[in-house]
Amino acid sequence: MEDLVLPRAVRRRTSRKASQVLVDSVRHIEGPDVSIHELLGLMGERAFGLILVLFALPNCIPGPPGLGSVFGLPLMLFGIQLAQGRPAVWLPDFIARRRIGRDTLTQLVLRAVPLLQRIERVCRPRWPALTAPLAERLLGGVITVLAVGIMMPLPLTNFVPAIAVSVIALGLLEEDGVTVVIGLGIGLAGLSLVGVVLATLAALSIIAIG
Repeated sequence: MEDLVLPRAVRRRTSRKASQVLVDSVRHIEGPDVSIHELLGLMGERAFGLILVLFALPNCIPGPPGLGSVFGLPLMLFGIQLAQGRPAVWLPDFIARRRIGRDTLTQLVLRAVPLLQRIERVCRPRWPALTAPLAERLLGGVITVLAVGIMMPLPLTNFVPAIAVSVIALGLLEEDGVTVVIGLGIGLAGLSLVGVVLATLAALSIIAIG
């Protein structure tokens, strides 16, 4: 699968908000489903940032069973590529060709739009150092770690890291360092929660074995 040429898309602001671009992308889907590769193309030059938001959403709000696991691995791969400073999005064929039902995707986006719009209303360009290219690469590493937390099959732990990824990505899209910091705080809380659950499960396993 060839790279999609999306140069520095995460940091490029336009007059349209991320929530509106997501809605418009879903509206332009032809047929009953769409591949992830086709979806990236519909999102245009802002696809790198928008796809981070979209792939985190299934774990932010209640959705169909299994939807989060479908998006977890691609989300991690996007984080790695962001950390590497790649100018284009790349996915292996078996992920890029995976198809998502249009109705499922539409329901997901429309349910998430009110939350995204509330965040977007307070976003504005601030603290530019936290959305500069170097910071963007560091945040890619953070997103990768958060994606691992999202994929872990632990009860009641996935939604906090997922919210953190969405907030960080929106901060990058809107060039808002304050929003990025808020997302990092949420991410730290989410990873702490994952750690507590893992420690609890380990302790219970030791007790059970003993």
